[in-house]
Amino acid sequence: MNWKHSITVRLSAAFALLTMLVFAVLGIYLDRSADNHMTELDAHELMGKLALVRHVGSQENSPAGLAARLSDALVGEHGVIVTVDHENTPVFSWPEQAPPELAQAAAAVGEIPVRLQINGRDFRVVAGPLLTGWGDNVRVVVARDIAHHTDFLTQLQRDFGLALLAACLLTAFLGVLIVRRGLRPVRAIAQAAGRISAGKLAERIVDREVPPELAEMVLAFNAMLERLEESFSRLSDFSADLAHELRTPIHNLRMQTEVTLNRSRDVDEYRDLLASNLEEYERLAKIIADMLFLAKAEHGLLVPHCENVAVQPLCARLLEYYGLLAENIDIRLSGDAISVAGDRLMLERVIGNLLVNAIHHTPENGSVMVVLSLTDGMAKIAIRNSGPVIPAEVMTQIFDRFVRLDPASEGSGLGLAISRSIARAHQGEITVGVVDGMTEFALHLPGNAAPA
Repeated sequence: MNWKHSITVRLSAAFALLTMLVFAVLGIYLDRSADNHMTELDAHELMGKLALVRHVGSQENSPAGLAARLSDALVGEHGVIVTVDHENTPVFSWPEQAPPELAQAAAAVGEIPVRLQINGRDFRVVAGPLLTGWGDNVRVVVARDIAHHTDFLTQLQRDFGLALLAACLLTAFLGVLIVRRGLRPVRAIAQAAGRISAGKLAERIVDREVPPELAEMVLAFNAMLERLEESFSRLSDFSADLAHELRTPIHNLRMQTEVTLNRSRDVDEYRDLLASNLEEYERLAKIIADMLFLAKAEHGLLVPHCENVAVQPLCARLLEYYGLLAENIDIRLSGDAISVAGDRLMLERVIGNLLVNAIHHTPENGSVMVVLSLTDGMAKIAIRNSGPVIPAEVMTQIFDRFVRLDPASEGSGLGLAISRSIARAHQGEITVGVVDGMTEFALHLPGNAAPA
């Protein structure tokens, strides 16, 4: 497996990164909130102590009295430092071993608490003036050792980092499980696709339990299989039909040759044999030529040489030509004078095919009618015959290859298929139906009225 392009790895990594990002933002927010909260607590405490010192100092009449009362008031206050100086001379200090650097470091501090680092330790400091009861102006400095706060925040950050790492790993692991479970339908589709072969084109992917996100893909895949099955079926049928059609003339050639070789014959008999074989060769050549024509049409290689063709004269000439085959059939041409843009030879071929078929299926004393009309820019060349009506169930497949209504017919069964290909190559269509009790084959082509 190429892990570099793995969807599972990518989605799991994305989950882990997203979790890390969310936890990091949350951690920063909590760290800032905790720090601000502790700063407020320290400031409240420092301002309280400063107010206490000022209150006591304003009431006492001597430094000794101030020291005595403040010492009593500050008993039990751990981490709190209070100094009172008069012109850089210490008046009071709590505790007695207060850092001497505090007074110098707090020289610029006012009544707004600030954070200072003295001797490697963190303090929050506030300071202010005081007019004592004995008349001296002194400076009061109150400091709070905040090591326990910084230690707490450091431990909180360390614990949160470990929680962040654990959350990322857990998210990545769960992400792998979730993605693998989520891709289970895709694996099922792949397994179903793997079962499909030339002999199992009827296989379909069950779409009942497919997630909605994959439903469209499954429908498209099943539709593709249906088209492939249909195309493969037609190809198989075509191969079978072609083999069947080629087998008959080849069998005739072989049989005639074997019979001829059974004994010595004179020149006339050999000439007759060769003439018979020539007919079979011509039949083979026609089948092959028709198949090549249809193959070109199906691949879009049939490009008509378009010219303006007057349909009425064309049909009249074809009726005169093929009318020789129908001495006892009434053949008529009627309708509008129309013209179409198309290949004259191809149009002659398709109309000739339809005309020959109509004559072939019309009994003696019957009639064949060619009716021309023009409606909404579409020319219609209808060829009707009074022969037996084509069964409705056959009409749907009558334009397929090798379909013959009369099995005894000598035709190849490709005429109507070629006619439809020619019609479609001219952006038209060919239809079959029953009109006034007569079978009608109609060629529909873009056209217009013929010039007078």
